[in-house]
Amino acid sequence: MSHPDLLPLPLSDDALDALEEILVSDVVPEDCMTLEMLDGFFAGLLLSPWPIARERWLPAVWSAYDEADFGSGVAVQRAIQLVLAYYNEVATMLGRDREDGRWEPFCFAADVGGEKLGIGDEWIDGFTQGLELWPENWWEGLDVAAVAAAQDALRQIVAQWDGDDADAADDETRLGWLEAAGEAVNAVFLRWRALDLPAPQPIMLDTPPSSVHEPGRNEPCPCGSGKKYKKCCGAE
Repeated sequence: MSHPDLLPLPLSDDALDALEEILVSDVVPEDCMTLEMLDGFFAGLLLSPWPIARERWLPAVWSAYDEADFGSGVAVQRAIQLVLAYYNEVATMLGRDREDGRWEPFCFAADVGGEKLGIGDEWIDGFTQGLELWPENWWEGLDVAAVAAAQDALRQIVAQWDGDDADAADDETRLGWLEAAGEAVNAVFLRWRALDLPAPQPIMLDTPPSSVHEPGRNEPCPCGSGKKYKKCCGAE
């Protein structure tokens, strides 16, 4: 029986480089999230006052569509282990004191198809995708004032990138948006904790990323589709 394993947190530069390399490689679908988008996605996801099951969010990492076309099974396992480890990092760093290594948005200016994206564009895209996975009627049973404050904070985060002059904003302005977004995310996270709502828990990794193996044909596919491996990423 294997013992659950967690990568050291925060992730090392080598682990982050490996994750970034996998996310832009041929191992994963072409519309897989980038590292910046993944960071925003996890921030939006983990801000939910109620836990969101891994089976619900993991497929969205790989593809915006229903099906994901992966490479080899071992490569899939490696990608998933690193994605889950990054989820654990964000989950454990949200709401910390600055001195403790509090989470801050990750971003870089990207070049996609010859078109340079503005700083924070991919982060906010991932963030809104994370918010869309919140449970329906998530506010039920919660303090009305806390819900209103959270909704206002979330609207302010997204509004910066939705403004008519957003495309013309310079890098310094956009970095200011991201800094404000980070403050708001941490504040909402702590607001839920003040209501005694359970904090999201890190996901235990069944095998260390260095010991991945190809799953059996009748085992659930590790990509999170819910299908057997032989009917999904292991299909010939």
